[in-house]
Parts: sequence; structure tokens; C-alpha cells
Amino acid sequence: MISVYAPASIGNFCVGFDSLGVALAPIDGTLLGDVVHVEAADKDQFLCTGQYADKLPSAAEENLAYQCLVHFREHVALDMPPVSLVLEKRLPIGSGLGSSACSVVATFAALDKFANTALSQEALIELMADFEGKVSGARHYDNITPCYLGGLQLTAELTPNKAISLPVDEAWYYVAAYPGFALNTAKARAVMPDTISSHASVEFAQRLSSYCLLMQSERFDEALTLMQDTIAEPYRRSLIAGYSDAKTALPKLGADLVSISGAGPTLFTICKTLKAAEQCQTWLRQHYINEHGFSHICKLDNLGTRVISMGDKE
Repeated sequence: MISVYAPASIGNFCVGFDSLGVALAPIDGTLLGDVVHVEAADKDQFLCTGQYADKLPSAAEENLAYQCLVHFREHVALDMPPVSLVLEKRLPIGSGLGSSACSVVATFAALDKFANTALSQEALIELMADFEGKVSGARHYDNITPCYLGGLQLTAELTPNKAISLPVDEAWYYVAAYPGFALNTAKARAVMPDTISSHASVEFAQRLSSYCLLMQSERFDEALTLMQDTIAEPYRRSLIAGYSDAKTALPKLGADLVSISGAGPTLFTICKTLKAAEQCQTWLRQHYINEHGFSHICKLDNLGTRVISMGDKE
């Protein structure tokens, strides 16, 4: 059996709408992401398990991971033997943590290893983006590439190999807080305007390019001062109950940044100390998260998608 883990990610990473994303690793060792198990079988079989399995369609044909299996067999590995594929759904749907990307990335990475097809980075990312787009309505890379490659990724159709890895300040902490309710990605996109002004476009380009160059130069504190989402947040914040209160309260507790993860409703903070991260997490648990939500203090997951031991299967 091959077991592959794909980590949660933050797309639309503040200054990088549809072009920057990071992978998350809780500091307590929690596997915040999906796991896929593949092994040889007499005939193709599919099972969806895990905490959030009941939120997905019960029919295998409607499950994104099973669709990935069918496509892989028909278009990539025609001679692959029958397999049993199990998706452990560990991320909530519509959370803003790259849930669909996790399922797709873990599935294709596991099948690629099982079938020894050795697809290139670009080929795999393109394949993954095709299927993640079935959920989001369009091909986006900002959850796919950090989930697959780890770290902070500048990613887009025009980017060489679809991804450029950027250095990060390893001292930073990221508090990710899922409030316990879903926000449909299509709905979150629908509230945004179809066009933006030339002024806003120029500012976005200046902010993103300056941020990336500062990170590349390891001028991390200067880069952090540029982290402001002027493209999506002004339109989406009203869809997320409690977000405005968090945006006001958390900087007073030590957060250097408060922003929306992906399309929401998960929010994230960047904190320069563990104490500040813990203070923010305490507030979020008391004021932002309901009984179905969770929060994690994280570092960035620099490993990305990888094979894990069977001892990690729950």
C-alpha cells in the first residue's frame, strides 16, 4: 500500500490573489490535510472515510478523488492494475483551506507513485489544476502548487514550471482558524466585481511584485508591511460572520497580519512570536470558532505532499 499525505494550504495569500499560496503544518504535529491510500486489488474500488466524508457525495462517481482515478487510468496509465483507493477526508469542505486541492493532489500523487509513471512537476500540476477546477469553476494554482510542493509558492499559468518557490521567515507563526461553517467558493467569487480600475490594477501589480522581491531578498519585515488584500477582502469580509471583529481585535494581541484564507471563511494571522500566536488562538477560540470549528498554530509545511508511513493512518 502507498499512503500519501497532502497538506492544507492558504490560497490568495493576501497580496497574491490567484497567484500566491502557502502550505500549513500545525506545530503540534496534527495532519491538517487529506490522506490517500492506494493498493492493488482484484477490481477498482473506492472508499471515502474520515471526519468530513459525510459532507461529500455518497456515490463514488460523484467524488473528485474517484474521478481522478478514472481519468488517470484512461489517459495516463492505461496498463495500471486494478486498485483500491481510500480517501481520508480530513479537511472540511468550503473551509478556505484548499480542501478540494488536497483530495486531488493526494490522489494524483499517490497514483503516480503506484503506477511508476514519473510524471514531471509541470505535468502533474496541470493535471491537478484541471480537476481542482471542477470544484472552483476555473483552473487555479494557488492551492494546488503549495499543497504539492510545500512552502510559499508564486504560481500561475505564465510561471515557468507553474511555480516559483519563495523564501520565508522561519520564525513566523501562522494561526489558521476555521469558524465551523462553510463558504461556497463560487459564492465568494460572485460578490467580487467583474473588473477593477486601472489604478487598482497598478497597485496590485506593484504590491505583489515588491512583496515577492523583498521576500526573495529576505527582507521579510519590509515584505510583511506590504501584506494588504485590496482585491478580494473588501468584498468578501461581509460574508464571514465575526471576521471584522477579529480584524480589529487580533492586532492588539500581537498579530502582525489578519487576512482571509482562500475564499474564506477560515482566517489566518501572521505572528512573530509564539506568545502572540497563542494569544490570538485563545481569542479566536472564544470569539470566532463554533463547536464545529478548529484552530491551529502553524509553521509553513516545507515538505508538501509526501508518502507517509502506515503508522499515520487513523
